[in-house]
Amino acid sequence: MNQAAIEIKGLHKSFGSLDVLKGIDLTVKTGEVICLIGSSGSGKSTLLRCINQLTVQEKGTILVNGENIGPANDENSRDKKLSNAEIARQRSRVGFVFQQFNLWPHRTVLGNVMDALLVVKKMDRAQAKEIAIARLEEVGLADWSEEYPSTLSGGQQQRVAIARMLAMEPDVMLFDEPTSALDPERVAEVIDVMKLLAKKGHTMIIATHEMNFARDTADRVIFIDEGVIVEEAPAREFFTAPKTDRLKSFLNRLSV
Repeated sequence: MNQAAIEIKGLHKSFGSLDVLKGIDLTVKTGEVICLIGSSGSGKSTLLRCINQLTVQEKGTILVNGENIGPANDENSRDKKLSNAEIARQRSRVGFVFQQFNLWPHRTVLGNVMDALLVVKKMDRAQAKEIAIARLEEVGLADWSEEYPSTLSGGQQQRVAIARMLAMEPDVMLFDEPTSALDPERVAEVIDVMKLLAKKGHTMIIATHEMNFARDTADRVIFIDEGVIVEEAPAREFFTAPKTDRLKSFLNRLSV
């Protein structure tokens, strides 16, 4: 875990008069699992969306394995617009699992996982199907490949979304509160898949309210509040010896 998979410097993002990110600096090593925690509206989701370029920052640079993602932070590059094909190529390197599952309702489970392989990677159908089935097996859903999303539980739908991301073989994986839309009894099945991915050495950034998961799985936990990184530390130290009053107050409210 020596090489930097993600390097973020001076990241700023506003929506109108609301400053959401106020100068984020963050380096994530290859194979590292990072959990982002913080109150709703703290900037966690916006940070992830900037890394994937679903949201474009006003200032700052984002590098994924050394490649600049989105606009560079200089006058010559700021107004340069990337082509749709280039944006799709960059996004294929940065997997994203949303709070809501964002599956195509009119396509089967297999079709949902194959889609980006066919459209973005231009694979032939046989190769895309082979990869999709393998990824569905990885999340325990190969037997559901011909079902439609409406027949699945929330936990199963989220696992399909994870399989869809895995099929693209991204350099880094982003998870935006992946269990927040699930019934309590379905949370564990998604958590188990994410733990397995962490053990396999995938680079992951996870915005989550699941403190036990963060404590048990993360290499490092980062507390974001009002658009800035307030504190970060290895998981055990983070929860047992918080340094700032703001983090202590946050954890106390959660009875962690």
